[in-house]
Amino acid sequence: MSDVDQASIETRLEQEWRSLEALVDSLSAEELQQPGVVEDWSVKDLLGHMAFWANKAAGDLALARSGRANEIEVPFIPNAEGSGGQNVTDDWNARESAARKGKSLKEVKQEWEDSFQTAQAALKALPPEVLEQEVQGWSMLVRFREDTYNHYKEHAQQIGEWKRNLETTEA
Repeated sequence: MSDVDQASIETRLEQEWRSLEALVDSLSAEELQQPGVVEDWSVKDLLGHMAFWANKAAGDLALARSGRANEIEVPFIPNAEGSGGQNVTDDWNARESAARKGKSLKEVKQEWEDSFQTAQAALKALPPEVLEQEVQGWSMLVRFREDTYNHYKEHAQQIGEWKRNLETTEA
């Protein structure tokens, strides 16, 4: 028996996605490609970034579901002593950003939309007990939450703040 309420996780995923989607849809193509939302990243860059992490979340769920959780890559390299290590999240983010630089806004936006569908389908196909499985220090639920709906919320807040600042400077 699982303590995880999968329906509420699915609802939260959908809610955070819809909020972010509405915000993205409120921006023009020009605004979506304007740098400076988060450091030098545009909304387009953030969409590609979120697509990578949502696709990773879906892939990680599939690995855990098939009994191959040991194959899940994490952006943390422990040191030889076993205490501490190196977080390579920024390296992964830079790699994924560079991989999308030549893509059009339409391509990145489609990848972002598809990644949500992929993550949502992976979650729905999952037995709830898999979400409780711990992999390298985090439950699969925490991994999924951080790579999808908490990530959507984080970047929606940043985009919203950027949009408000943009409106203030244009007024």
